[in-house]
Amino acid sequence: MKPVNQPANSAPKPKKAFLNSINHFRGIAIIFIVMAHCYRPAGWQVETLADKAWFNLMMNGTVFFVFISGFLFHHVFSHRLDYRKYMTNKTKFVFLPYLLLSIPWIVWHITAGTTPQMHLNYTELTHPMSIANWYVITGRTLTAYWYIPMGMMLFALAPWVMHLLKKQQLLLIAIPLFIAAMIIHRPLANLNAIQSLVYFLPVYLFGVWSSENKNKLFPFINKYWLAMLVTAIALAIIQAHYFGAGTLNKAAFELTVPDLMLPQKMLLALVILAILNKFEHVQIKPLQKLADVSFAIYFIHPWITTPWWMIFDSPDLLHMDNQGNLISTLLVTFVVIAISYVIAITIKRLMNKRSRYLIGW
Repeated sequence: MKPVNQPANSAPKPKKAFLNSINHFRGIAIIFIVMAHCYRPAGWQVETLADKAWFNLMMNGTVFFVFISGFLFHHVFSHRLDYRKYMTNKTKFVFLPYLLLSIPWIVWHITAGTTPQMHLNYTELTHPMSIANWYVITGRTLTAYWYIPMGMMLFALAPWVMHLLKKQQLLLIAIPLFIAAMIIHRPLANLNAIQSLVYFLPVYLFGVWSSENKNKLFPFINKYWLAMLVTAIALAIIQAHYFGAGTLNKAAFELTVPDLMLPQKMLLALVILAILNKFEHVQIKPLQKLADVSFAIYFIHPWITTPWWMIFDSPDLLHMDNQGNLISTLLVTFVVIAISYVIAITIKRLMNKRSRYLIGW
């Protein structure tokens, strides 16, 4: 008996290969995310030109996070996107942990908080529920939590991103958006999720494009990674000399200097990807473990770092009399990551699969 012919579109599509380089990059990205929140307790006073340049290379690691997210969206979901399931999972395993971990701090902000309480600096809302909603919408509850309101909007754009993919229009949209992002900058105190979305959206689209065109991109970055690294360092130094250190957050329509950190971080992302691609066949265990727990570390580490500056006014944790530096910042970073990792592993063992609803892992 002859087998019954199946429609061509009914055949299962091949599963995409696992990329060690991208997985290792996730581990590196979470180090940059945590490091940006550890320089204060490390006693690092960023004053000299060299300090400012190092600081510029260190900050805004969120670009790495968003680039990887875009890359993985194409690599994992582009051939089998079920939008309803995709958004349901993002709600359960991203937004719900954000909400659950924010509630204790929202209650604290409203009932006790610092003096003045954080929300009083940015809003005249007085009703507790309105204030609570403000914290949820802005992510102001804890350091780094601003990313989730923006991230949920980014996830919601999946059908539009798929449309750009099919029409081969990713770069057509990403390049002008990238220029606009350099003018708009990140929002004041990272409170405006829409402005953050405009800033990071081109990075996400570049990540999607990089995955789609990795057979062309990887040979290019493997050849020119050193030139890109030198350019990134030069941008960090130029910003340090002329514009100062760190992200230049501002109101969206206020015209100031261009944001040099965005192209610098995009170049660094490609440099890191090129270097990691040289070791694609190697499994780097520490980075793999960090990658596995990266989202849990993201959710947990602000519970450690935020009190240092919000409650205790940034004590000099290492008693360095404000003589800290990049080395002390790295030391504090790895301590915070280690503590966060242990907490994540403990929660995972206690809650098993249900831990994803609390810490995203």
